[in-house]
Amino acid sequence: MGSGEKKFRDRSQNYKSSRNVHSNIKRKRVLTEEEKRILMRRRARRKRQAEQKKARIIFALVLVFCLFVVFQVFAMAFRFIEKSRKAQKEESVTVVESSVESSPAESTEESTEEESPSEGETNAEGMVFSGGRYIDPSKPMVALTFDDGPDVQVDGVLMDELEKVNGRSTFFVVGQRVEKFPEDIKNTVERGHEIGNHSYDHDIHLSSKGQDYIRNEFDKTDDAVEKAAGVRPALVRLPGGNISNDVKAVVKKPLIFWSIDTEDWRSRDAEKTQNSILSQVKDGDIVLMHALYLSTAQACKTVIPELHARGYQLVTVSEMIHFRGQNVQGGNGVQYKNFPPVETAAAESSTASTVAETVKETSVQSSSHSVKESSKSSETKKETKSAKTASKSTESKSNTEATKESGNIVESPGITVESKTVEKSTKESAGNIAGAIDAEDPQ
Repeated sequence: MGSGEKKFRDRSQNYKSSRNVHSNIKRKRVLTEEEKRILMRRRARRKRQAEQKKARIIFALVLVFCLFVVFQVFAMAFRFIEKSRKAQKEESVTVVESSVESSPAESTEESTEEESPSEGETNAEGMVFSGGRYIDPSKPMVALTFDDGPDVQVDGVLMDELEKVNGRSTFFVVGQRVEKFPEDIKNTVERGHEIGNHSYDHDIHLSSKGQDYIRNEFDKTDDAVEKAAGVRPALVRLPGGNISNDVKAVVKKPLIFWSIDTEDWRSRDAEKTQNSILSQVKDGDIVLMHALYLSTAQACKTVIPELHARGYQLVTVSEMIHFRGQNVQGGNGVQYKNFPPVETAAAESSTASTVAETVKETSVQSSSHSVKESSKSSETKKETKSAKTASKSTESKSNTEATKESGNIVESPGITVESKTVEKSTKESAGNIAGAIDAEDPQ
């Protein structure tokens, strides 16, 4: 090793030793009191900061945990409430279904007994329960009838007005309109009113179109009503009131005519309609109107309360037949126009008999007088006149018998309208009613 290299090594070692000495001296330097306090404060601050940070972290974790727990509690409570509601609902439905399935008849009977008496039951005052209300058979009755329906708007007004006075009516419906408004028919029956058959197409010439056609017209309407409301009409009203031998042969249900024709379809005037009723109505009348016109509904807003105020009970045709004790039959070709009280019918029958006897006595007296006068003439003339008188008497008797047999519109038992009057009345009615069903529905 050369001297130069040796010197360099020694110098490097001395430098390192010097640095180590200075470093040790620096590390071993004693801190002053002020430096110690500063150092302690710094350490304390760092410690506090670390503790605060740790506390914040712990608080955040606790808060998150608490929120999670609260959320779970609310979720469980919500699920429990929903489950309870669902279980309660299912339980109630099950109870209702089981009660309905187990004893529908019992529940129906109990509700019926609680709500209203049974049909036909008589109370202590002698009033009979019918159609959801009581009827006094001893008091006056009028049957309002409405043809050519149903019509939802008009029928609703009519039934509302009738129910205000505990009234009911008979609706003679047309089959094709029943198929158009089945819900209206169902509602009408449910509200205690009666449905009658007025043919399917309201063909005014129905009576002349053969038995098959006539049978089909009324059968189709019966089927339509039964499909809509579950009942079959018990009464029939012929279109225009026109009757024939074919009708008598086919229609086996009672035929209902009318005693008051309002001609509401012609006037379309509420005042005229109500005046035509109120000016002539009497006990046992059957009133003809049409369930197509708002003017008719408007008229009934006056007619119905006025009839009630006069003491009339508004009943269906079947109720009037029942409470008047009439033996009404179908298939006999008779069209029943009214059902007056038995006393009134007897009085009218007695009056008719008295008139007939008076006419008979008068004719006998006149015949005797003519015989006395003719005795003054020759014997040949006597024989001729007596023969003529006998011939006329025979013709008169035969005409009277024919009239009694051909009459087909009956007011009450024992009173029959003459055939000529019937024919004229029927033709006029047919002409009047022919346009009723053809008129446009007010809706």
